[in-house]
Amino acid sequence: MKTLKQQLSSQITVPKMPALAWLKEIALWPLLDVRSEGEFQEGYIPGSISAPILNNEERHQVGITYKQKGQSAAITLGLSLVESHRELRIEAMLKNITSSVAVSCWRGGLRSRFASGWLQDARKDSLNVVQITGGYKAIRNQLLTVINTPREMWVVGGMTGSGKTILLKELELDIRFPVSQVLDLEGMASHRGSSFGNNVSSSGEKIKQPRQQTFENLMGLHLFKSNGPIVVENESTLIGQVFIPEGFRSQMRLAPVVVLETPVLERVLAIFKEYVEAPIQAGCCPEKLWNILEGNIKVLERRLGGKETSELLKHLKDGGSDPLHLERQTAWIQPLLERYYDKAYTRSSQLAQRNVIFTGDKTECKDWLCDQMAKRN
Repeated sequence: MKTLKQQLSSQITVPKMPALAWLKEIALWPLLDVRSEGEFQEGYIPGSISAPILNNEERHQVGITYKQKGQSAAITLGLSLVESHRELRIEAMLKNITSSVAVSCWRGGLRSRFASGWLQDARKDSLNVVQITGGYKAIRNQLLTVINTPREMWVVGGMTGSGKTILLKELELDIRFPVSQVLDLEGMASHRGSSFGNNVSSSGEKIKQPRQQTFENLMGLHLFKSNGPIVVENESTLIGQVFIPEGFRSQMRLAPVVVLETPVLERVLAIFKEYVEAPIQAGCCPEKLWNILEGNIKVLERRLGGKETSELLKHLKDGGSDPLHLERQTAWIQPLLERYYDKAYTRSSQLAQRNVIFTGDKTECKDWLCDQMAKRN
């Protein structure tokens, strides 16, 4: 005898699509995620559309009923909860959909089955609908497999401010190097990977980072499109509050390193432009920016020591009177680089005993990487 779930599911004729097949045709099938708002916030596939079939509170009620009374009672409650909102929720689902859509819930169960059936009924003649087999979980598992798959890579190393991220951006624009082969982890993490790494909004607030799952999904989607060796910036395990998955991090540790060498004054200028000039020119209030910078220096006090920290804070305060004056900011940026970040980089490089295969300035490193990529094609 069929369960209620099987009976309800069998009444819907929407075809199913495996997660891997969807990833291969991602441009043709926009993803509609019908999980609750909370589930979506915890982690989502970048580019997907959130349109809950059950909101947070309704899902909570269904969950309690499932534990207390079983699956059939939970399904019955779920149907009753959404019935009065059905038309509004179908309207919300259709809002950003044109000719085709792939529907996903957590594991490709009843929520996405019902949602796909509703959509098919609402626009039977003008909308192609498929349901993702295994749902969000299956897509995510495919992406995690991609992340952990062994691959050839070059890791770009160099001291803080040497221009590693700039080199990656230039490679993305260079016709000699496929953009899909450049993995910008800091861009995906919305963080620059140090105590000063927070991206700052025009309103002077620290920009929130993606959740861990979403960060990993971004990585996986990019790597799924890559074909051949990749180039990635050397990173610690943590990039702000997200971490690089251990399988991928292990590959980075063993990969050959291209070291970008940049004179200290050029690095000071780069830090000034990125952490001071750019936020202010984007509209950030200098006072708010200075509060963030002061907090970043204080975080390092345990490693810098009280005296060093006090001196840096004094120079930072002095620089606040003329934020866009490079010389004033050099007074705190240069000692911070030389007394903290350069020492930390030297220690980590010695401990890691990395396989350095090329060293040069930005132009030399970029040309070398492009030549190596050409040899692979």
